[in-house]
Amino acid sequence: MSYLPRSLFRLIQEINVSLFLPHIQRPFVWEKEQMQRLFDSLMRNYPIQTFLFWRTQDGIRARRFMDKVEWDANLSGLYAEAKSEKGIEKTFVLDGQQRLQTLYALFAGSIVDAKTQQVLEAYADVTAEGRPGPDGMAFPLRFAAESPGLQWYRLRALTSSDQQRSAHDIAENLNERLEVMSDGLSKEALKTREKSVRKNVSQIVSLLREDKHFWIEELDGVANNYPYSLVLDIFVRVNSGGTKLDAADLMFAAMKQKWDAIEEQVESVADSLNEQQLAFDKSLPLKCLVVTHGKGAELTPEKFAGPAGDELLNAISTRWDDAESAFEQLRDFIRNDLGLFSDRVVQSYGSFVPLLDFLFHNPKPNEVSRKLMAAYYYKAQLFGWFSSSTDTVINAMHGVVGKPCGGVFPIGDIKAYFARSGYEVLLNDDHLRNVRHRFMLLNIVYLDQFGTSPFNVKYRGNEPHIEHIYPQASLRSHFLLGTDEVNHLGNYRFVGATDNMRKNKEKPAEYFSRLRDAGVPIGKHLLLEPEADDPTLLKWDVETYRHFRDRRLARVKEIAERVVNAEQPIGQGAGR
Repeated sequence: MSYLPRSLFRLIQEINVSLFLPHIQRPFVWEKEQMQRLFDSLMRNYPIQTFLFWRTQDGIRARRFMDKVEWDANLSGLYAEAKSEKGIEKTFVLDGQQRLQTLYALFAGSIVDAKTQQVLEAYADVTAEGRPGPDGMAFPLRFAAESPGLQWYRLRALTSSDQQRSAHDIAENLNERLEVMSDGLSKEALKTREKSVRKNVSQIVSLLREDKHFWIEELDGVANNYPYSLVLDIFVRVNSGGTKLDAADLMFAAMKQKWDAIEEQVESVADSLNEQQLAFDKSLPLKCLVVTHGKGAELTPEKFAGPAGDELLNAISTRWDDAESAFEQLRDFIRNDLGLFSDRVVQSYGSFVPLLDFLFHNPKPNEVSRKLMAAYYYKAQLFGWFSSSTDTVINAMHGVVGKPCGGVFPIGDIKAYFARSGYEVLLNDDHLRNVRHRFMLLNIVYLDQFGTSPFNVKYRGNEPHIEHIYPQASLRSHFLLGTDEVNHLGNYRFVGATDNMRKNKEKPAEYFSRLRDAGVPIGKHLLLEPEADDPTLLKWDVETYRHFRDRRLARVKEIAERVVNAEQPIGQGAGR
């Protein structure tokens, strides 16, 4: 292993010629502010850690750096296939992608504005005096389509028009240009500015041309024995600190050597599960795959190392069609049986893993099992079954659902496990009073009564709001009712954002009468008889409010209990 300084100019010359990113590296994720802070650190001569490179002739897919930084770039178009072949020498960046891509963009490339799609280049304020501003940065850097002003120096000029010029010549030229900005400056202030320009230009030129700012540790896999398996282990360890990679990223890094398409397959599954505006990330499908094959819910790259890792990946690959079918069934179950069209009605994504585990080992469950699966899901959300030690709970559930279950979802055995662990297993009045449960419970009611979720809306931005049928402000000010009486499930309904704004503070009798007269069906708001037929009965007094609220709560409870407390049919499965 060598440890040597290298100029940024030389690194830029090597980028996309002999220096590449390995396919196991995730995309560029730094924001503009992080890029600016790196430049500020370098101008202050702060250390920025070493770069770790790997020189090899192995057949590893090589990805080019971006000439124009795009934060949602299509990485498939960046692969250098000719350089990826076995026997072709190349050097990979194992640690330092974010820093090196930033430096390449600042001094030789550009960035693309996410909103306007304008191509922007980096400009440094050469008049900066090194005093930190409100953002903590002493040496301002801007990204712009054209020069922001005379004091702003285009960094890319150092690798193009100013490549052969000395720092002294560049600084003197800039000071001459700045003379038009000298009106009102004292001689002392003018000298200070000229001195700042010389000092800043000198530092910028030094950053690019001198072999003292950037240090490289290189694993030489051409001259020495650094096989991919060893380098992968080093990569995982180097990138396991901070926020560079999460557990799924590290596992994909370990898996890609043997199955290059695995991450793309898993991301496709996550996208499919998110069709209803949910928030599955790729780590959950990956966790599902590992769990279904009996290797535990903990995501660690070591699970794909050595012979045991080869065996696991081969098992996943061999049964991928079964897994894909299980994911499709889970997606349909989420959409049609649970009616989940919003992240707001999901408390724990970990609860989906046992559902996938069951579907993998018990494909195409009948209607009875789907009702029991729905009961399990709602229990898990309402009773906090996965609120702590999630992986431990998932592993325990694998022992219950990760096998053929005789055609019935084993809700009885699941309830027995959680009851032994001190959790509640049946819906009761306390859950109805818990304000955190209101979205979940109302979603259950609307889905049961009308066959679809109120969150299944055509236009984004019109997702339903929780709204008080008897306006809460008026209940408090007119009747002096407390929070428990006002924020009551019996007084809640879902209403589209647009309708909610139109309703304002109308009293229920006037509001629902107006809707009825306009031909709008008001039964969808779970108004009971006789109010559903005659909204004028919703009088504005405490007695009527309490009577309406409590009757409606009883109806909500009846529906929710039927769904959440569904029982396993007698004589089917192991437990009840």
